[in-house]
Formats: sequence, structure tokens, C-alpha cells
Amino acid sequence: MFDVNFVLNNYGLKGVLIEITFIEIVNSFLLRDAVADPCPLLFGFIKNTISARRVGTILGVQFIAGYVSYLIARQFWFMGIHPQHLEILNEECGADLTVTVIYGSLVEATGCFSAKAAEVFLESRMLNKRQLTVIQAFIAGIITILGIHLTGMYANPIVAWACTFNCGDVPYLAHFMVYWIAPLLAWHVADMVFTSESHEKDE
Repeated sequence: MFDVNFVLNNYGLKGVLIEITFIEIVNSFLLRDAVADPCPLLFGFIKNTISARRVGTILGVQFIAGYVSYLIARQFWFMGIHPQHLEILNEECGADLTVTVIYGSLVEATGCFSAKAAEVFLESRMLNKRQLTVIQAFIAGIITILGIHLTGMYANPIVAWACTFNCGDVPYLAHFMVYWIAPLLAWHVADMVFTSESHEKDE
């Protein structure tokens, strides 16, 4: 989270909005069919549309990638390119969860549901894929800055785990509730709402 914190401290929420929007746009072109969010993956497993082996493999790779990215970041900071790099090498990571577990869970769940709702709404009304990508990226940025001071607004369990697990005084159970259970429940609710809506339209 060094990049986001650096941008936030120096350029404020507008800077974070631009950064997140840019990252989302780049990811949409680079990731393509890669799986960045475990929520749809886990629900695919629950619905028996994705095998346990595939879920286990992808989740395993995501967890390993999260830890490896941390190790790579530490090696990069060790180079001391920026004065703050050497400072944060000796610092303990801080938790982004600044509210109660229930409040934080509602924030993360709302972020996930809002992103899914925006995706469904836009996809049903826009045919231009590039415009759709840019608008979705901008919405992701808006959602992020709305909750960044409360939970970090990750809306993705793997990213939250990689950036904040075992940080600060947040108990493991609280982290699990806010960053795993809440997004998964939000995905479940979104799936029920938008699946039923699509069935009604078909009828």
C-alpha cells in the first residue's frame, strides 16, 4: 500500500482516484482472463460450476503471489530510491481498519455490491467495450476513495489479505469478517438480485 499511501499523503483523494482508475484500466488490458477476485471463484465452486481443484489452485497461487509481492516490495525498498523506503523497512505495517468490525463489514460489502451493480447496469446499456472499461475503472476509483479512510476499501479479499493481514492490532477473526465474509456475502446478494432480474427480463 506504499503507493496509495504516498499518493494520498501528497496528492489527496483526487490523486488516489486518478491512480486507482489508471491501475484498473491497465489491469483490464493486462489481466484479460486472469482471476483477480476470489469471490466469483468461490461462488462458482458453491454452484458446482468450478471444480475444487481449480479453486484450490487459483487461491493457492493468489496467496503465494500476495506474499511474494511483499518480499519483492521489501527488496525494492531496500534499494532506498526514495527516503521513505528505508523508513518503512523498519516500520510495522498499520491496519487500515479504523472502524468497528460491523461497520467495516458493511463498508466492504457495500463497496463490492456497488461495483457489481455498476457493472451489470453499464453492461446492459453500453456496447463500446473501451468506454465500459474506462467508466468501470472510474467507478472503482470512486468506491475506493469513499471507503479508504474506514477500511482501506479493498473490496477484494486477496488484496486485503496481501496488504493488511497481521497488521496493527486487528484480530485475525475481525480481518476475516471484514475482508472475507463481508465481500462474499455481498457477492451472494448481488448474484441473487441480478440473476433474478435477468430472469424477469427474459420472461
